[in-house]
Amino acid sequence: MTRQAMQLGWFPGVRISQTSAEEYGQIYVPFVNWSMMACTVALAGAFGSSDRLAGAYGTAVSTTMVLTTALLYHVMRTRWQWRFPQAAAIAGAFLAVDLAFFSANLLKVLEGGWIPLAFAALVFIVMTTWHSGVEAMRRRSVEKSLQPVEFFARLRSDNITRVPGTAVFLTRLCNVIPPVIVSYAKRVGSLQETVIALTVSFKSVPRVPSNDRVRIEQLGDGFWHVTVHFGFVEVPDLPAALTLAKKDGVPVLNEASYYIERNDPVSRKNRNPLWRWPVALFSFMSRNSAHAIDRFKIPSRALIEVGRRIEL
Repeated sequence: MTRQAMQLGWFPGVRISQTSAEEYGQIYVPFVNWSMMACTVALAGAFGSSDRLAGAYGTAVSTTMVLTTALLYHVMRTRWQWRFPQAAAIAGAFLAVDLAFFSANLLKVLEGGWIPLAFAALVFIVMTTWHSGVEAMRRRSVEKSLQPVEFFARLRSDNITRVPGTAVFLTRLCNVIPPVIVSYAKRVGSLQETVIALTVSFKSVPRVPSNDRVRIEQLGDGFWHVTVHFGFVEVPDLPAALTLAKKDGVPVLNEASYYIERNDPVSRKNRNPLWRWPVALFSFMSRNSAHAIDRFKIPSRALIEVGRRIEL
């Protein structure tokens, strides 16, 4: 669930170790496992016996039942395309039983039932704050990006010098020139002869065949967009992937430089002080989340980070 939330953009990046070469779900997540251990020991020590944990356990189970029924109704309507009367009748039957259990356990909130509710609220705040922050960052990046035709025209009008070498810019955007390239060209006044906008994509299969590893699109003279696909058990190796791209016609030099954008989100000055805490929370999570570049086997001597402060 943690990995799926990360891939969907609902949870900060954490380090994950794949413990099985065949099973997608057999993973070890140090942060989650150690947090669960600490919470389990704390709850066992605080309550002292399983009888005293009944209130917390009952509230957690009954709440899960209600939410599962709500998700079932959503799937019946949106995925299975069931009519409203049919979906409402089935979900209503389950919901009548679930709400009876849930209402009964609300009487045990003060006896420990508040613990799963408080934990759920904390996770909800973290997930919604992270998702909103990621979407806000993506919108800012789209606003600062340029269409290839516009970018190449700006290169000519600004007399940007093309120098020997290969520059690889990691980006999540496709079909546009990402702001990290636009900003770099403007500030430095030059660009390498070969510029690659590189996007990493993860598939839900253990391994991706080498012939399906890269997808190449030429955006202009010396500009390429390369999408690299990896399976969930594979350790991403970008230099090796670029070797495959070189075989397919991308003029990648052996000593390529890798550029990655490190964003520093801050709150706008005119924002209401009462609503600055989501930005502060997102900024904290962004600074402490696992850096994606740590998993890509990029030589440290070839890595260059470009910092950018973004107001949200």
